[in-house]
Amino acid sequence: MPAPVKVSDHLLALAKEEARGAHRSATAQIEHWATLGRAVEAMVAYRDVLALKRAGEALPIPAFVHRDEVREALSRLVADANRESVQARIRAAGGPFAAADPDHPDRVVQIAHARRKPSTKRK
Repeated sequence: MPAPVKVSDHLLALAKEEARGAHRSATAQIEHWATLGRAVEAMVAYRDVLALKRAGEALPIPAFVHRDEVREALSRLVADANRESVQARIRAAGGPFAAADPDHPDRVVQIAHARRKPSTKRK
């Protein structure tokens, strides 16, 4: 069921401008952005989401982006099923990350510089 939502005048103006070129309503444009945002947040590290947000706020909205360019960008994000590129960025920054232990599905392992160290059992 639709519900009214308050958005800033600035966001509404941006949505109206972008919606014209995409042949959408302002509401549909905001829903489109929200759908993309949810997908991106599920695929990239939180700090990368923050960086994208800052960049998006600073950059002008392009008048037109080809559908193929968007598809290619999103494909690059999801093509790496093991998230090797994300893992490489985390390793380069020196931070550990965690994953499910393939030998013990009820455990999480901390992965740091190509070595695995089982953590305590999670319930």
